Amino acid sequence: MPSRFASSMANLPLYAVVLIALGIAFFRVHLRVKTTLVGYEIGRLKANEGRLLAEKSELSVELARLTGKDALQARESSGETN
Repeated sequence: MPSRFASSMANLPLYAVVLIALGIAFFRVHLRVKTTLVGYEIGRLKANEGRLLAEKSELSVELARLTGKDALQARESSGETN
């Protein structure tokens, strides 16, 4: 009659395969969750980029208006200094 120790040693390769399979499964789940989170972050950053581009455009128009020939002449004639 084989001892308990010998019987559990016979199942050692099976335990190793199960542990490796579980490790691979957890790693795949981790990668999928990470990919999803990165996707959400990219979406948030793209929305922020759109907002910043619109703000840049508005500021460029404002700068052009303030530094235009007419605006500069009006400031010069009124004696305004910043």
